[in-house]
Amino acid sequence: MKKWGIIMIGLIFVLSVTGLAMAQEKAKPAEAAKPAEPAKPAEPAKPAEVAKPEVAKKEAAPKPVMYRLGGVVTALDAAGKKITIEQDAVKKERKVTLSVGKKAAKNLAGISVGDVVNVWVTGKTVTTVAKVY
Repeated sequence: MKKWGIIMIGLIFVLSVTGLAMAQEKAKPAEAAKPAEPAKPAEPAKPAEVAKPEVAKKEAAPKPVMYRLGGVVTALDAAGKKITIEQDAVKKERKVTLSVGKKAAKNLAGISVGDVVNVWVTGKTVTTVAKVY
């Protein structure tokens, strides 16, 4: 039984090696160098063609990145729709001031300075605010 196992493994190895050899492309022989062509006489100058203005292709702006930000509210301006959140030791320690979207502005009534919140941000606009505690 052991001999058959060794023979099968050897057979698989041989077939895999030959399969790789057959899959390689054959190298093309280098082409012989062509003799230099005689220089062509210069053509008379043509009048300048009317330059057509190129139409600028407008690239689509990339979609703003959506991410979650969690932290402590340090400043809140409900009238100006601005919120400042301080994030400590999650990924980065940072303080971010963001504008609040229309849908998220409705949830600002229950939030005050010092509350811990989870905020979903798209670009630099808050789309959803959830109070943690």
